[in-house]
Formats: sequence, structure tokens, C-alpha cells
Amino acid sequence: MTLPYPGYSWSFNHHMGRVNSREVFALLESAYRFRQYPNYRALVNQALVAEEIFTPNVRADSGQVDAWRDYQQILPDLGLIYSTRYIKQPQLTPIGLMYIDGTIGYSELFSTQVLTYQYPNGHKTDISPAVRGELSQAGISIPANRTELDVNSGILIKPGVLILQVLIELYRQGSSPTLDTRECLLALVPTIRNSDWQEAYTRLLQLRQTSDTSDADKRRLRDVQEWFQFLGQGDFAIKEGNRISLSSTALAEVEQFQTILDFHTDPATFWIPQSSVELENALAWYGFFGSPSIESQWITPDELRSQEYLSENYPDHELLDEIDSPPEVAEVSEINLRPFSPSIPEVVDIDVTVNVESLVQGRLRLRDKTRQHQEIVARLATRLTELSYNVADDPNSVDLLAEKDGFETIFEIKTINRRNFQPRIRLGVGQLSEYRYRRQLQTQVRPNSILVLGNTLQLPTWAPDYFSFDVNIGLLCSTADSFLALTDGAVELEVQNAS
Repeated sequence: MTLPYPGYSWSFNHHMGRVNSREVFALLESAYRFRQYPNYRALVNQALVAEEIFTPNVRADSGQVDAWRDYQQILPDLGLIYSTRYIKQPQLTPIGLMYIDGTIGYSELFSTQVLTYQYPNGHKTDISPAVRGELSQAGISIPANRTELDVNSGILIKPGVLILQVLIELYRQGSSPTLDTRECLLALVPTIRNSDWQEAYTRLLQLRQTSDTSDADKRRLRDVQEWFQFLGQGDFAIKEGNRISLSSTALAEVEQFQTILDFHTDPATFWIPQSSVELENALAWYGFFGSPSIESQWITPDELRSQEYLSENYPDHELLDEIDSPPEVAEVSEINLRPFSPSIPEVVDIDVTVNVESLVQGRLRLRDKTRQHQEIVARLATRLTELSYNVADDPNSVDLLAEKDGFETIFEIKTINRRNFQPRIRLGVGQLSEYRYRRQLQTQVRPNSILVLGNTLQLPTWAPDYFSFDVNIGLLCSTADSFLALTDGAVELEVQNAS
């Protein structure tokens, strides 16, 4: 087995097999709830114990309850938060917000992320002492971090995509679509790029023909086991013991599944580090991995979304969507603006004694609108204020109205996923047309209007001209840390270029 460099492995979190939908949801939701407080860890720990998610689990080294420290590391591994190694307070990524909002299910979350996770990345950057030793013995200079080591070695691989591609090929050739951890380690792990998957497949066949029984490196084998756990949490594969097999979901639509794998094999879909500074690469990685485009998201087929599936995959037992209107439609004759003020809690230490009833009520209040929606609105308002706009909103209609030099622009924010993006965009266009007309009745001046989408997506070739010239609505996409203009109006380009 020839590796890209001595000590190379698909290193991954060694807690993947112990996670479940309820615990991931509770960790994320608590992190979001207390994200503004300096003592958030104590508050999160108290909440997790009060809600009976985890036992108190007092640590021997500190004598304190610290469930957050013990379990939170899975969150940046999955791209759900930025690692607190780089950002002191918890900061959820768009896909993390989508999960606690109920706009993506647990298996959909894992399926999406297992297709996107790659080496090199900006998360697994440490070079272990064992690998350093192997590199030194081979006379290879040791770079600053693993990201640089992978780049220098020409590695550009998505292990989940490679494993699934080999399983698909086994199925097509009439073999059972299954692999064990040892086969994966010896035949697949040496692969440098996804486009070389046929070489991995050939190595697998040769390995099976020779009946090689030599021992496999236990550290690398454990990393493969964690990758099997990762795959087993999604919709594509079933993990049984030390084996991984294609699921009935993947086998039911082999050609459609192949199209998804082809998309993720394209080098254009990979993250490429742009900096020699570890912090900059880390922040860029979480922004990329935590903001999957509509095209890269997986949605579970409707026929599989039984009540049992929904209960297991949506821990809050409610599929939430952005609430666009109150339950009772009020008679509103005009838009009533107020200065925009984001609802951000005071950033001070607070008593760690948590009242469970208060927690429940706080969670219900957050449902007035989705958390992802709130985050985008607040971030856009901040950006517009920095650009010298006067910013206002109307809780009964307009998300944001920005004015500068006598010109107004109405912004409507829509959170979207792969399942609902088309009707959500049409809804946003209709709302903006109405708000624009009503505002013109008030001011006698027609405002600009821009639709802001909560994910990036590739529009049909006709769409930009349709939005720009037919309905006269600009388009912006929100990512983890910036805004991308899909139309070339002056305001949307100004917002994009200020990102």
C-alpha cells in the first residue's frame, strides 16, 4: 500500500458512532441560545442536564459539569459551528441553523455533509506526533499544518464520495455492494483524487483475489471505522459491524445517485485553501463546509418520509418553516416602519441556574421566525448600516427597508433548501411586488426590491434577465460570511462588494 505520504490517513472524530439526532440538536440549540454570553459553557451545561439530554458527568480534572466540552467537538467536525478554537463564542453555520430550524432532517444533514467533507480541509490541521515521526524517518520536511501537507502532496479527495462510487461499481458489476474496513484502508485510502476511483476499484479486486491477510495499521483502521459510522448516519449506506453496504435508497435510483456523485467529484466543487495562515483557512473552511449550495444538498425521497422517519430526524417533532404571515390575517392598509433593532441579548454573565420552563418559553419565542432568518436579517442590516443606509423594518410585512440619498430598497429574506427553493422564491417575488406597490402608494416613489436567499444556487440561464428586467427584483444569496449578487443591480453589487 503506497500512501500519498508516510502516516497519511482519513483522520476523523472518534465519537461519530455515539451521536444521535436528539443530542446533536440539543447541543446546537443550546449553543445558539447562549451564544452571546461569556459564560455560555456553564449555561449550556446546565441546560443539557436540566433537559435530561446528558447526565451531569462531573470531570475529574475540574470537578465541574462539562458535557459541552465532552461532546461539542462533533459540531465543528460536521460543519455545524465554527470551532471554538478559532472563535471564542459559539457561531452556528447556515446548515447548523437549518437543522435546529427543522428545514433539514438529521439523515439529510449527514448525507449532505458526508458528500462534501474533503481532504485537505481547514478543520483537521494538526500533524500528530506519530505522523511527524514517520515523516522525519522518510526525510520529509514537516510543514506548519496538515492542510499544507495535503496540498503539497496533491491530495484532493472526498472519502465519502469515493467509498460510495466503489460500492456503486461493485453493484454494477454484479457483486455485492459492500466493503469492510480493512479493504477500504488498503484499497481506497491511498487514492489521491476522486477521479482516480477506478484505480481504487482495481486495487480492491486484486486484494480480494490474493486473499491478503497482513495486519492493517490500527490507527488508520480506526479512522476508516469512523468514516463508516459517518456514512451510516445518512441515507446512502448501512453499517453493520465492520462492513458498509449501499442502502435500498441508493440502489433504488442508481443513475440519479451517480449524478450526485459526479457533481461532487468535479474539482470545481472542492474547497481550495487560499492562505498560508491557519486561522484564515479555518474560517474559510467552516464557511464553505457549513454553507452547502442547493445543488450539493441531499433530500430524502418523500416516499421514505414516514411518521417514524420524521420523529427520528426532526428532534423537536415539528418541521418548521419561516412564518410569512400571522395565524390571523390583520387588515393592514400601509407599511408601518420602525428603526431596525436586532433582538440580541445583553452580553453579560448570567446566573447558571436555569429554569426549565423559561427554556421552553425561550425556544417557543425563537420560533416566531426561524433562527437562520433572524441571523441573515441582522447580518444584512449591519452591512447596510456600515454602507451608510438608514435601516427600518415592519414586523407585519417588510423584513428590511434601507434608505440612502432619498432612494429606498425593500429586502425580503427567504430561507430555502433543496426541497422548497422554487415555491419559496416565487413566494418572495410575490411579497416584494406587493410591498413595493404598497410603499409606492405611501411615498409616490417606487422603491427598489431585492430578494435575499439563505443558500447559494445555480440559476437557469434565463433567470437573471427575468429578475432584472421583467419583475425588476434583485437577487442576493447569503453564505456564512458574505453575500453573493446573482443580478447586477447597483445595490446588490454594493452589498456584495462590501462583504
